[in-house]
Amino acid sequence: MKILLENLKQEFHRDTYWTKICITSSDDKKKTLILTCASYEYLSDTFSDKNSHEIKPQDWINSVIEKWKLSEDCVFSDKVHYDVYARTQEGKNNGLEFLKSEFNKKQICLN
Repeated sequence: MKILLENLKQEFHRDTYWTKICITSSDDKKKTLILTCASYEYLSDTFSDKNSHEIKPQDWINSVIEKWKLSEDCVFSDKVHYDVYARTQEGKNNGLEFLKSEFNKKQICLN
């Protein structure tokens, strides 16, 4: 499994961190794209240094990559996956809407 991680971005107006992860099978025959985002509140609750209260978004990204690696070939069941992390259902819905709009806006495609 080959993993290509794009730079982490922060959407200040939404207090959201997001990125794209492209996963290709070892034989280069299968490919999928994971669009993922996390709310600041989720990251603060789950991935912050308890002493400094500084969030660690890279720890979150590492956990997302590990989750999808563990799914093995199931990750290739769809060309695009949306993976949203938020504390509330409303936050999850907003994150999904944001990722879908980014996906369509930039016309991201898989070859």
